[in-house]
Amino acid sequence: TEISSLDSTRYNIYIFPLFTIGFPIMSEKNTDEYYTVSSQPVSSEIKVNDSKFIAHVFHVLNKHQAESVYSNIKRKYYNATHNCFAYRISADDFRYSDDGEPSGTAGLPLYKLLEHKNLSQTILIVTRFFGGTKLGTGGLIRAYTNAALDALNKTKIETKIRYVTLTAETSYENMNILFDLVNKYSGIIGKTEYAEKISICLQIPTTKFAEFNKNILAYSDSGIVIIDKDN
Repeated sequence: TEISSLDSTRYNIYIFPLFTIGFPIMSEKNTDEYYTVSSQPVSSEIKVNDSKFIAHVFHVLNKHQAESVYSNIKRKYYNATHNCFAYRISADDFRYSDDGEPSGTAGLPLYKLLEHKNLSQTILIVTRFFGGTKLGTGGLIRAYTNAALDALNKTKIETKIRYVTLTAETSYENMNILFDLVNKYSGIIGKTEYAEKISICLQIPTTKFAEFNKNILAYSDSGIVIIDKDN
């Protein structure tokens, strides 16, 4: 079974117990902050009834990078019985797959771990080499969950901020007004180009952008304008 955020509403997604103690729920403090894993990939391996489960955790920026990472793992373990995965870029951008395992026994448990720990921009991949003994539905869920947890517990969790990236243009005489606004809304000043006017790359926390933009519009007659914005 393979499910993405586009069609998950057609399925009854159940909640399953977490089988390893010490896995806290991490709630977001506000809508700008989110949790993700370190950029350093982590892997681990467990054995269950002679089946080998190899888990990988990667930080990914978007679904295209997640798909690429998964393809690389599939190529590396081309002779594996299953390569199951789940990625969660954000709460409404995710995908998971059982890769031939019984429906709901692999991809969904992996996705539920990401959701439970509120992890974004993260992909979990668990590769299975069948050892000759069938584990049953409950056994598969436990095996995939514990393999992934073993890797996650070795991973550093980081808190990051969601930003809107934009380019603002200002006259020289109003440069300090723009800088003051950026500081007021906890923004970040990036690459700056000096020509007839000053062009500045900025990052503004997502929840503060509307108010920041409102203030920018108030100064539009003074030559401060947003000329480009990434959604």
